[in-house]
Amino acid sequence: MHTTNLLTAVAALAALGWLCAPQASDAANAPPAALPGAPTQPTQPTQPPPVARGHLTLVVEGDRDQLTIRRAVAKEDPWAGVPKGLTSAWTLTIRAQDGSTLAEIPLDLVHFDTAADRKGAAVRVEGCVVRDSRIAMLVNVPRFAEAATYQFSRRDGVEDVPVGFTTGARVNELAGGGR
Repeated sequence: MHTTNLLTAVAALAALGWLCAPQASDAANAPPAALPGAPTQPTQPTQPPPVARGHLTLVVEGDRDQLTIRRAVAKEDPWAGVPKGLTSAWTLTIRAQDGSTLAEIPLDLVHFDTAADRKGAAVRVEGCVVRDSRIAMLVNVPRFAEAATYQFSRRDGVEDVPVGFTTGARVNELAGGGR
């Protein structure tokens, strides 16, 4: 009787060990184990994300097909961020020299007449609301020393249409840092 219990326990442990052991396919997909004393692969240090140093207030002018930064004012206080809940088909994307995105800011153009058939049209007054196809607005953005480009775009269906481009050097100059 004791032998039967002992054999049952051994069989249960063997089955448990078989279930918990790595399968051959797992071993084939696992990275090779390092041998003791073998040199290890050097890891690439990850760059921390760029930190905004204050913010810029940009004076943006144009129309639905061309937006331009006319002036820039550097501010020391931190950027307040995108207003909660703001989504837009219009964006300003700030990129570094390597093309990586530093920030993508939605633009609130609901107060402007951006319909294609209204480009260049006269101002429309609807009660207390004045709608103009000419755009003139202030845009607050984070200020990055690494900023190389400022790209305006609007989404038409599934396509992003570029509607303006300014270099980081030009924005720096407009903000008084490039003279």
